[in-house]
Amino acid sequence: MGCQEGSCMLNKRFWLNLAIAIHFILALFSGLAMRQATASKIALNPTFAFPGNDTPEGVEVNSASLVDNANAWNGHVITFTGEAIGEDMVRRKIAWIHLNDDAYMWKNIEEGAKLDGYNSGHAVWISADLITKIRFFGDFKHEGDVVKIVGTFNAVCPQHGGDMDIHASTLEIVRVGHPVHHIINPSRAIFAGVLLAVAFALHRVRTIIRRRHAF
Repeated sequence: MGCQEGSCMLNKRFWLNLAIAIHFILALFSGLAMRQATASKIALNPTFAFPGNDTPEGVEVNSASLVDNANAWNGHVITFTGEAIGEDMVRRKIAWIHLNDDAYMWKNIEEGAKLDGYNSGHAVWISADLITKIRFFGDFKHEGDVVKIVGTFNAVCPQHGGDMDIHASTLEIVRVGHPVHHIINPSRAIFAGVLLAVAFALHRVRTIIRRRHAF
């Protein structure tokens, strides 16, 4: 006995959606397994710190060592210090923050920091209650709080899609941030004005030439 057209369509959609869901789950787990396998093959970089048999729990580690020797640090309880930047992203009782430990962690260029490399830091998952201690997040208008956290480092986090992160259990404010006062550089302002005038002049010349060729 054949099925009605409506019920057949519903059955086809059910099995199609089920197949898509199974494919997505398999792809997620296979991707995570590949990332874990890749991480396990990465050799130690002796230029950066890595743990030994006598490395104490909660040792201070910077982001460069965590990235270059991620597999060695995986699962270790560490201390990490950095400037809170961007904003806090709260997901119910858990929050994601980013801590930068680069050359601009303690002061920005306006306050005398020298240009030294690029921005570097680490992602941190922490209780939403603890991040209420942070007053300033670093951005164009603010120097962020310098924060010290203690937590478990994950080279390939199974809870967060294989991302590299730290699951922190404590948070301490080392230095409170503050608003940044940007000083206008007169020479740069004049140079920018000259470039703007040249750009406008070139645009006008181009417009006149195109009009002449149109006729």
